[in-house]
Parts: sequence; C-alpha cells; structure tokens
Amino acid sequence: MNDTPGIIDGRIPERVTLRVRSLKPYTSELTSEQIGLLAEIAEKYGAGYVHVTPRQTVEIPHIERSYIDEIVKKLAETGLSPGSTNRYSRNIIACSRWCLFNAHPMTGIAEVLNREFADREFPGKVDISLSGCDFSCVRSRTSDIGVIARAEVEITDKKCKKCSLCIKEPLGCQVDAIQITDDGVEIDTERCIRCGFCTNVCKPGSLKVLSRGFDIYVGGRGGIRPKEAVYLGYVPEEDELLDTIRRILKIYSEGAVEGERISDLIDKQGLAIIGAWK
Repeated sequence: MNDTPGIIDGRIPERVTLRVRSLKPYTSELTSEQIGLLAEIAEKYGAGYVHVTPRQTVEIPHIERSYIDEIVKKLAETGLSPGSTNRYSRNIIACSRWCLFNAHPMTGIAEVLNREFADREFPGKVDISLSGCDFSCVRSRTSDIGVIARAEVEITDKKCKKCSLCIKEPLGCQVDAIQITDDGVEIDTERCIRCGFCTNVCKPGSLKVLSRGFDIYVGGRGGIRPKEAVYLGYVPEEDELLDTIRRILKIYSEGAVEGERISDLIDKQGLAIIGAWK
C-alpha cells in the first residue's frame, strides 16, 4: 500500500487516486475557485470525474503517478493539499456554518485542528468529527473523537406571548421538547437536545441561551467493526476543548501500537484510560 499522504494505489499500474483536502480558507468547505481547479485537474490528468468522500475530501481517480508533483503545486496555489489517507490524520470535519441548528459554529475549530494535525501520523486511522448540535450530521458518535456543541437554555422572566413559533413547523422545536401552557413556555429537559435554536425564534426573549459548551465522545468507529463512542465529558470553552483533543491524541500516540485505533486502546486498557483524557 502506498504510504504517501493523499496517494491511493489504483487498479491500473502507475495510475493512482489523489485524495485532496481544503486547508484554506475553510477546512470543511471548497471555494468556487477550488472546485474549478479540481474539475480542471480531473479533466486534464484524470478520468474527468471526482468522488466526494464522507470525510469532506475529494478523490480524483486514474491519475498517472508521474504527474503528481505537478498537480500538487497547482493545488497549493488555491489552498488545497493532498492527504487524509493511511495512518495520517483524516480530514477533521464539521457541520456547515449556515445550519440553523448550530448551537456553536464548528468550522473554526476544525480549521485549527486540521492545520495542527493535517500531516500528523498516528498509530492508526483517526477520525475527528465536530457537530454543531445533537443531530450529529457528521457522525460524531461513531468517530474516534466526536464533539457535539450544546446550548443550555433558560426560561427568563420576560412574558411569553404564546406566538407558537417555538413549537410550530418549520422553525419550532424539532424534538417536541417545548410546550406552551397557560403559565407560559415550558421545556422538557429529558427531550431537549440543547441546540438553542428556540432562542433564535423567541421574539419576546422568554427563552435565552444561558451558556454554550461541548460534549466529547471517544472510541467510536465505523467500518467492518462499527462501535459507538464512549461519552468522555463536557467542556465549556473552545480552548479547553482543543486542549482535551490534543491530550487524547498524545496519550493515544504514546499508548497504542501500529494499527490500533482509539477504541482498541480503550479495549486494551479499560475505561480507566478515560480518566487520563479528562
């Protein structure tokens, strides 16, 4: 197997698939200029089409190996880079910045982590997924490290006008955690997923975000042996989140052998290792 970041051996000798990630300006997005360049490369050097991966990277198949250096130079001019293969850090993905239900925008955190770990080699595959809310569109509960943003909502002393925007489609609570009673608005804390979207549509201000933070999960995986991640804990600040992820990766790198993923390390050392990550 080819161990060069971003290069995947093809079925035809001397033909490879080039996996491309965007490091500028947004790690989870592509600009129109970048899309145009990818189309140009696919047409000129490849088979005329590309494949978008679940990790928000783009694969260009059937490229002659001799053209790789030339292509990489072109990619660098627009902030694109080969990578996210083998034991190198997979592209760290996040929800879109414009999703209505983001409790906290996650693309900025993905950008910081990708720039720090883009070319870092680990004992095994590492998937990191950053979800803006509990809908977890980027599969945070089945990633090696998963993050779900949270918004703690409080009911204020401002009188509810019973406009029903917080409970009716299309803007109302998606999990039916809110009720409007004779006394005003009520929140079912068992149902609430803490996305905070209700505070965006509450015009009187009866609902307000009290605080924001992040739930962290570790040890999930997909593939042939799928596994749900273990809940690690809650952190209230971005800096603490970043430090926790760095600590997890450091302990994993030092404690795992080649081929082991974070879930394997948990299986080997037991849940006691969770305490070292907190």
